[in-house]
Amino acid sequence: MPKLVIFRGDAVESEIRLTGNTVRIGRHERNDVVLDDGLNGVSRFHAEIRPEGSGYAIVDLNSRNGVWVNGRRIKERAPLSLGVPATVGAFELALEDDVSGTDFQPAAAQATAVAVRSGTSAPRQTGSGGSGTRPQQPAARTAARNPVVLWSVAAGAFVLLCVITYAIFKYSASKPVQTVATTPPATTPAPPPEPAALPTTAIPPEKTPEQVAKELNDQDLAQARDQIAAGQPAAALREHIQPVLERSPDNADALDLKHRAEEAMARPAKSAPAKETRAEPEIEGVTRRPNEPYDDYQARAKRLSSGIIEGKNALDKQEYATAVARFRAVANDQPRYMGVDGLLSDALERQRLALEEAIKTGGRAEQAGAWKTARQWYQRALEIDPTSTAAKANQAAVYGRLTTTATTLYNEATFAVKSQDPQLALAQFQKILDLLSPGDELWEKAKRESELLKK
Repeated sequence: MPKLVIFRGDAVESEIRLTGNTVRIGRHERNDVVLDDGLNGVSRFHAEIRPEGSGYAIVDLNSRNGVWVNGRRIKERAPLSLGVPATVGAFELALEDDVSGTDFQPAAAQATAVAVRSGTSAPRQTGSGGSGTRPQQPAARTAARNPVVLWSVAAGAFVLLCVITYAIFKYSASKPVQTVATTPPATTPAPPPEPAALPTTAIPPEKTPEQVAKELNDQDLAQARDQIAAGQPAAALREHIQPVLERSPDNADALDLKHRAEEAMARPAKSAPAKETRAEPEIEGVTRRPNEPYDDYQARAKRLSSGIIEGKNALDKQEYATAVARFRAVANDQPRYMGVDGLLSDALERQRLALEEAIKTGGRAEQAGAWKTARQWYQRALEIDPTSTAAKANQAAVYGRLTTTATTLYNEATFAVKSQDPQLALAQFQKILDLLSPGDELWEKAKRESELLKK
């Protein structure tokens, strides 16, 4: 039974027994023998080993780098002779007669075939030096594996047998006959049996290289169309269209798909749809300024409306200064907006009347000696109108008098503390607390000293 031995350089990559079936060879994992060539010298579907008569032939499947036998590139097919290598990329394929049957490492041979089918190389064998060269077979095994040597040995044995028979016959004829006896005639040794012919099994008609290439092309073109439709033109070009063009450079469908894929790759991505132009209506009572963005225009109108509302609320709370500030800001930005001019006039008038009333009440309290009350009314007047000079002057005058009185009381309380009269000191500190307000410097000191005395 013949076997196919695959070499890479001087090292044996793998072996596979040939059982009368077609063996496909190439770089793609769907092949029966996968040749992993990093230099891409082996095409995806490179060649086939086909049974032909009593032997085998190698068929080139329109590969890019071809198949070479005895240093010559074959056109379509060439018979494989025992021991004559066929070159495929960086590999050499040699046909050998495996007469060992099941005597020599059947498990290893089966494992090698599986390794080749899965795309991995079988373990390389090394010579005696372990250098990775082709192994040297023992002489007996080499003779047994070579049919020429086998027949030579058989012929030699036959000749030797004839010579021995002839010598015996001559020796017997030269001796005197003692008795008459019937001797059987010398029998001629039977020739060695003819080698059994290889079984002639009905081999189905094989596909031509053109038919195989067409089937592969149809599969790749169908997958390329699907990938282009799915928006993957680069993958279609790389994985399917280019292999078709390697096998059939003039394939019209592949050239058309290549053109479509390149156009899809060069086409810019679809831009996002333009935003719809929104309507920009005018806001009642608010004039849009020249070149004012609509968003800014809307924000300004919102501020104007809020200013009117805040001004009215402040006016209801008698927070006249706040109301006047809000109405004035709106009037400066957009005169006559929602009657802002009338609202501002009303707020100013009410502010003026409230200011006069606060100053008069503070003056009456000051005349009655109620300095703290007078100070509170003058403070209220400043809240009504922070710009009132009369309220500022009266408030400062009253605060000065209160501070003078509080200073005198503080000195008296301090003297009482030194005199060890805590009751008098506490009484003077309390007067300061009643006279001034929290936050005043002397009020804070009196509060602190009073708490110390109470401990």
